Amino acid sequence: MKRENVRGEAKLLNGEERRRRIIEERPLALGVTWALDSCADVTRSGRRVEGGWPGTVPEARMRVLGALTRELAAQGFAPLSQSELSAATSSVYDRARREWQLAGKARVSKVSSVGARAAK
Repeated sequence: MKRENVRGEAKLLNGEERRRRIIEERPLALGVTWALDSCADVTRSGRRVEGGWPGTVPEARMRVLGALTRELAAQGFAPLSQSELSAATSSVYDRARREWQLAGKARVSKVSSVGARAAK
């Protein structure tokens, strides 16, 4: 009887750990994907990746709700609580903004190094 309880508790902790990892790690990947998609959209339209991040917090929330709700449900986990939704939304938005800024800086570095070589 004791062994069954220990196994059941370990399984529960394993499930809780898996859920926590999804909620912490998936938003980072969503933010990167969002930034890459945004950079591609801007480039396709003939503009440069520069200036402030064009995304919004409500867009980030919709991405979290769409992806994490589906993923948690598929694995049989409870939906996001309000505090988990807020934290995940902030993670997605912050990561996307950071990736956007890095993409803009990478472009500036490329242009600067090309200009320096052309000047020589």
